Amino acid sequence: MGKNMALRTVCIVLFLLCASTLAAQEGTMSFSIGIVPLDIRLDTLSEMVGTIANRYGSQIFLDKDETTLLSDRLEKEAYLQRNRDLGKAYASHDQEKLQQVLDAEQPAIPLDFDSLPVTYHLEQFDQDLASALQASDDALAWYCSKNTYDALLLLDSEELAGFQRIRTQYYHPKLAEKKTLTDSLVQNSYFQPLEEPLEKALFALASKGNLGIVTLNDIPPGLAVSVDGKPTALLDTTLILSPGPHILGLNAPGYQPVEMEIESKADVIQPFQFSFEEVAFPSLVVHSETAKVHWFLDGNPLGEHLSISLSDPTYPMVLTLSGKGFAQRVVHLDSPSYNELAITLNAKELAYPSLRDDAQKDFYKRLRNTILWFGTYIGCAVLSQMYATDNPLWQVGLVGTSSLALVSSIAMAADFLSYESLAGAGI
Repeated sequence: MGKNMALRTVCIVLFLLCASTLAAQEGTMSFSIGIVPLDIRLDTLSEMVGTIANRYGSQIFLDKDETTLLSDRLEKEAYLQRNRDLGKAYASHDQEKLQQVLDAEQPAIPLDFDSLPVTYHLEQFDQDLASALQASDDALAWYCSKNTYDALLLLDSEELAGFQRIRTQYYHPKLAEKKTLTDSLVQNSYFQPLEEPLEKALFALASKGNLGIVTLNDIPPGLAVSVDGKPTALLDTTLILSPGPHILGLNAPGYQPVEMEIESKADVIQPFQFSFEEVAFPSLVVHSETAKVHWFLDGNPLGEHLSISLSDPTYPMVLTLSGKGFAQRVVHLDSPSYNELAITLNAKELAYPSLRDDAQKDFYKRLRNTILWFGTYIGCAVLSQMYATDNPLWQVGLVGTSSLALVSSIAMAADFLSYESLAGAGI
């Protein structure tokens, strides 16, 4: 009985502690940073800092202090989770579950990694909060703990001889003092000149000498990039590389490939300007084997011709041929495979099933009519020998039916030859 009472007393105390403590984020394995403006005029700057941080500081390499801080936070989260489990077991009056939670060992926190993804959180300006955070480091530590932030980016402003002094500072509880990232003067809240210094400072803060950035300027469309012979994805115009020499290969359609050795410097964002030389392809002559047609190159009209000559072609290209009575033909050329190219168009009757079916129906209808007229002629010839042989109307009937049968057979033969030639037309 005494043992049960002791267990219940322990659980009540732990439950009350848990209820009075803000729950930390569960299961997170990212480094969480709050972006806090300490001046009402800096909301726009906060958004700029968030954009730059997500681009250049999305992965942070942890130093000893940051690793210790993260370990402490994860241990606290595990402790709070254990308290929650105890509270649930006590609330459900499950003594067996309660004993299991009490007997369970505290899980080890794995920190065998060098870097973590970073999540950034933009905070809205609050005057009372700003005053408290500016007043003491204890308030900063409390604010980090309250929001389960590992660190803060503090944006501060003060008037200085007609200018606005903007400071960006980095804080985490293990630092002896806040680290100043940028300290600049602007006028009229014009923050654009701060973009480049912020990029460099936030990247250096996150990479800690482990990475360098190369930015490529004026790149052509469809650019493929390789680093040390391995295809590499290009983030906008940015490559994130380990410090040291690298062989950079650039390949774009219509341009000569570029390969050169570059040096990536730790914590530095280096712009590179490359000169891409267009490939000079041999001239190309394209013929229409069907008839004069209207030509279009990449959607631009070239007129009506039997053939065209392209003295300085660029690839890839799209040729479109359009002629009266023929189906439109679109030809994609990705590389200079030919010096001359012949293209044949299909007649519309072959290109469109409905027109082809109508042509076939007309042919069979004429064949049926020809057979009927020949049958009528033969019938008239037989009857003229059997009934009223001296009646002149039989002669009229014979001449008329034979003429119609002959005309129908000639038309059918012409249709047959035309249809056969269309069926034989191809590419």
